[in-house]
Amino acid sequence: MLTHALQVLEFEMVRGQLVEACDTKGGAALAHVLLPRFAPDEVAFEIDRTSEAWDILALDPLSLSGVHDVAEACTIAGKGGVLPGEVLHQIGESLYSSRLTRSKLESKRERSPKLWLLGQRLPLQEALEGKLLASLDGDGTVRDEASIELASLRRRKAAAAQRIQDRVQSYVSGKTRELLSDPIYTQRSGRYVIPLKAENRGKIRGIVHDTSASGATIYVEPEDVVALGNELREAEAAERAEVSRILRDLSSRVGKVASEVVDGLEAAFELDLVLAKARLGEAMGGCVPLLVAGHFIKVVEARHPLLDKKSAVPLSVSLGGETDVLLITGPNTGGKTVAIKTVGLCAAMAQCGMMPPAKEVTIGPFTQLWADIGDEQSLQQSLSTFSGHIRNISEALRGTTQGALVLLDEVGAGTDPGEGAALARALLLSFQSQGAKVMASTHYGELKLLAANAPGFMNSSMEFDLKSLRPTYRLLVGVPGSSHAMRIAERQGMPKEIIEEALQGFSDEHMDVSRMIERLESAQKQAQRAQSEADRLAGRLRQVEQEAEEAVARAEATRRQVRERAGEELAALLREIRLEAADIFDQLKRDPSQKGFDAARQRLRELQEVGEELAQPARPKREPNPPPSVQASLTKGTAVRVRGYAQTGVIADQPKDGKAMVQIGPLKMKVALRDLTPVAPEVAAPSKSRSSGAQLQKAMTVSTEIHLRHYRAEDALEILEKFIDDAVLGGLSSVRIVHGKGEGVLRKVTQDYLRGHQHVRSFAGAEPSEGGDGVTVAVLK
Repeated sequence: MLTHALQVLEFEMVRGQLVEACDTKGGAALAHVLLPRFAPDEVAFEIDRTSEAWDILALDPLSLSGVHDVAEACTIAGKGGVLPGEVLHQIGESLYSSRLTRSKLESKRERSPKLWLLGQRLPLQEALEGKLLASLDGDGTVRDEASIELASLRRRKAAAAQRIQDRVQSYVSGKTRELLSDPIYTQRSGRYVIPLKAENRGKIRGIVHDTSASGATIYVEPEDVVALGNELREAEAAERAEVSRILRDLSSRVGKVASEVVDGLEAAFELDLVLAKARLGEAMGGCVPLLVAGHFIKVVEARHPLLDKKSAVPLSVSLGGETDVLLITGPNTGGKTVAIKTVGLCAAMAQCGMMPPAKEVTIGPFTQLWADIGDEQSLQQSLSTFSGHIRNISEALRGTTQGALVLLDEVGAGTDPGEGAALARALLLSFQSQGAKVMASTHYGELKLLAANAPGFMNSSMEFDLKSLRPTYRLLVGVPGSSHAMRIAERQGMPKEIIEEALQGFSDEHMDVSRMIERLESAQKQAQRAQSEADRLAGRLRQVEQEAEEAVARAEATRRQVRERAGEELAALLREIRLEAADIFDQLKRDPSQKGFDAARQRLRELQEVGEELAQPARPKREPNPPPSVQASLTKGTAVRVRGYAQTGVIADQPKDGKAMVQIGPLKMKVALRDLTPVAPEVAAPSKSRSSGAQLQKAMTVSTEIHLRHYRAEDALEILEKFIDDAVLGGLSSVRIVHGKGEGVLRKVTQDYLRGHQHVRSFAGAEPSEGGDGVTVAVLK
């Protein structure tokens, strides 16, 4: 019976957590009665809805907390009833929250079609919503804005009350003050009165409303105040009548759309339940189940949802497919029952559309859920533990259908071991023949042999640490376990001679089987460790492959950016050359003399040199490294050409550690000796055209962005120095240095260098949308 199965699995406590995750009372009511689905299409529908909700909540904290359970009130309004102001305001809030939620779901309808089925049922009554919220406060008070008449009546009432207070105050503070017991006024039965001394009765005309306990004071409403009080009562009565009219009007408006609102509320509560499943799944560290055909469950690193997820040992196991019956053995308190409950709860949660607390859950929906766990003893029904278990199992045998999930804890226990083992064997075989999938725990050795030999059966055990004599709560599939009763008894202080005497009672065959099981447990443990290490290495390999692919993609993107930038700059420079050439010909037309021809020829020669400089980078030519003898001749003052630069420079300091400080015009840069070629001294002074060519070359080839991530600080600094020098030579106005966030080391190195550079005007972090603190933008002089 499903109810009994969910009870022994403690599913009610899981539902309690789901109730807490709901935003509305209606959603909580649905969560409180939630039951697993058994039709595959229904299970698929519920899982899909939860998956869509999980995706939405990752981007938008969707909430229906503003929706109230006002369905019954709407039905009353539909029948002509008048609703209190507080309830009408709640209806307005519900309409507002429903409209916002509907709008959000509509924008995601393509990715969340199943949730949109609920979203399109949410009521869309913006005019009524606005009227209700504008007319009422949260406590139900009708606001002055509800009608012009109400605002006028309240002003009239306030004026009447003020006139009364002013008149009564005149008695308290005027010439009649001496006639009063106290210079104050108060109210009796809603009327303003003054405390007149009894001996002064009749000196102030009016109505006596009360007398003090001593009789020394009478409370009189002065005659002129009576008339003013009557005006106030009239204003209050008119106000009440207008408030009643407004509430009737608002209730009538609600009644006209009551059926739509009620249906929308039902959809809102159902949507709230789906969102709660996703919220609870996220809080549990759960996953969206993967649905497959057949009757099957596989959990990877699953945890019992009611245990502390920090201390619970994850469980990985599968049932179904080739395994019809999974038999769990092992010592008491080793975790057998928790393992069975974990699988049962994961199946129940998955078939409710919930997210079980596991890294991965694959489910082929079961047709039924049966469970016999715990002590079934009942004194009221004169049932022993054994009888209680047998009654439940008998009911399951009679009602089991193909594809049922059957969970049995300590099957056949509570009676003679021989008879219990035989009965348990027959039960397991019977459930298997009916097409059920069974997970059962036992201590019977006969069942271990059955599981080792019978088709569709699989042994498993809860791991036991023989060194510490403590359970590890890890499930080992494929290996039968020992109860380790003697070892545990010895650890608990049982006398050694008792243990030895007990061991004498075992047959040689039994001892051989026990030792074999211990060896299998040890081998299984070693195999699992090896598999874990293999999985770790495989995961690391996948990560490295992914990082490599991302690096290649980034490099390709950078190359595209460089080509695009170079193309743009080259086009601009070619335009300058064409303009310069046009200007030369215009000058020649203006001055066709020999002097003009000579001047034009010289300018054309310089322009040709600039063109040569532009073409130089495109030539696939690389100067060979100078031989060691040439590198040794490079000393302070030597004129050199730097590889990649058209200008020549001079070595400013004596080379050291294979590098030299070279000055090219106003720039100083540290360059490796292998990138320097000595030149004749006369070449060291660059002509104007050469300087222009160098700038043109750099402007065409230099990048506006550099990536320093993954470099050590000293390597990054060297790369940054050359990058800034190239940017200055290329005439760039600004550059981007991508150093990442991390611990801030590369950012500090970058900004310290920029702070001291003579050609850097300013620098700052990039905009958040362009990299934020992970990028520094430098403006060059």
